[in-house]
Amino acid sequence: MSTPTTGDPAVPQTVLGPFSAPDATPTPWEETEWALRRIQKFQLCTVRRDGRPHVTPLVAIWAFGAMWFITGENEQKAKNLSANQHCALTSGTDTLTSTNYVIEGTASLVTDPDTRHAAAAAFEQSYGWQFTRDDGTWYQLGDRVRAGAVQLYRVQPDKAFAFADGKRSSQTRYLWR
Repeated sequence: MSTPTTGDPAVPQTVLGPFSAPDATPTPWEETEWALRRIQKFQLCTVRRDGRPHVTPLVAIWAFGAMWFITGENEQKAKNLSANQHCALTSGTDTLTSTNYVIEGTASLVTDPDTRHAAAAAFEQSYGWQFTRDDGTWYQLGDRVRAGAVQLYRVQPDKAFAFADGKRSSQTRYLWR
């Protein structure tokens, strides 16, 4: 088990989980944070009002110590989050020897114009031409975020996981205070 020495609340406590190989070591938070910054497609899991899960793929980013995503106000995930703000974002790979990531936390709707502007810029930086060029999949979505035309959510992490599979499989847990 390792803990941050700075006491920075943005840096999680890192713990090797019980389902790790005997000789495994925890994945350092810096490595996981770097991976979260480069991953472009996540799955969001929310809970419907009747308790059933709802999972959908979406674009999301890790920036400013949290996960961020965008949705329309009438989409199921927005309806779910209005009743229950707890959610999980996951990113997996299609191979058995890789690392998969899970972020669990609380989603908050962002309405502050300055925060929306900063998040839009972070999305544009992360997704590049997909957000900025007229032939991109989400062209002008950054402008829609800035204008408040779409819902922007910030997911404050409570817990995260890095599941490394391979010869020395490990389950690293990250816990925020």
